[in-house]
This record gives sequence, C-alpha cells and structure tokens, in this order.
Amino acid sequence: MNKFKLIISSPDGAIFEGEVSKITLRGVEGELAVMAGHIPFVTAIKPCECKIELDEGEIRTATTEGGLLTVSKDKTALLSSSFKFND
Repeated sequence: MNKFKLIISSPDGAIFEGEVSKITLRGVEGELAVMAGHIPFVTAIKPCECKIELDEGEIRTATTEGGLLTVSKDKTALLSSSFKFND
C-alpha cells in the first residue's frame, strides 16, 4: 500500500511524524479517511477516535478533541488542541 507523510501537532509541540498508509477520523461532515494521493483539502475535525494505519496493517488508535486537518500534495497535517495515543 502506498504511504504518505503525516504530521500531528498540538500547542505542546509535535506528537507524531512519519509515513502512514491511512488515517481515519471524523470531520465536520462525517467520517473520513485519507490515503496516499488524496485530493488536497482542509476540514475541521470533531472530537473522535482516530485510527492511523502504519506498516502491514498495524493500527494505532488515539483520541482527539478536534482540530484542523490539512491534506496537501506532499503531506497531511493534523493540528489538534489535544491528541493522545491509546497505547
């Protein structure tokens, strides 16, 4: 599966930066997933459980209190007021 660069930050600093296969979370218009090659867009994120697919199906889950997701040609960035991995 193709990968893309994901950056997750909060007011406290960088939380995650790496290559991932997919991120799934809840935007203002409902559940969404971003994969490599997704069209660029920006959306607000609602408080939700976030799933990040890493290597070979390994999934990390986290809780976010909402924020802003920006998908561009070369990276995807999530700016969140609170983001905590569940593991």
